[in-house]
Amino acid sequence: MTIIYIIIVGIVVWWVLKTLASGTPAKRIEKLEEFAESMLSSYRTTNKVSYGQENDDPEVLRMKDWYTRLREKYKHEGTRLFQLAEDWKDYTYSLSSKNINNYLFLESEDTENSNAYSSKARDSYLRIEEIENRFAEMLGSQFRQELDAERKKKKEEAEAF
Repeated sequence: MTIIYIIIVGIVVWWVLKTLASGTPAKRIEKLEEFAESMLSSYRTTNKVSYGQENDDPEVLRMKDWYTRLREKYKHEGTRLFQLAEDWKDYTYSLSSKNINNYLFLESEDTENSNAYSSKARDSYLRIEEIENRFAEMLGSQFRQELDAERKKKKEEAEAF
């Protein structure tokens, strides 16, 4: 009897995984975008609760605009559109992860944990930068130049501080 239950559970799990993996590209993109939206919500909540920040950072607003532009630009290229949605999901996840790990770094009293949080935040920051680079390059050289100029300005402001 136990064997029958195991077989039934195995079949159900196989069917669910097959169904999720073989969903239509539009449905898979929709799921990625839903996940990205939940990560943005987490990011906003952390900003509001931890830092008292009510609005999204300009970089986040820029990336939302870029994602919308690119989604429209590549709407007839399924593979590219899926990759774009995956990048958007990864961007929002990394944004939330960076934010949370920065907060935990500041709150941590243990040096070992503090270093781990700092390292995780740095990894997330690097992923964010790479995704921003890809988006800017897909949009064209003008967008890449603007991104580089913005980063240079931020670096100069940080060094002056």
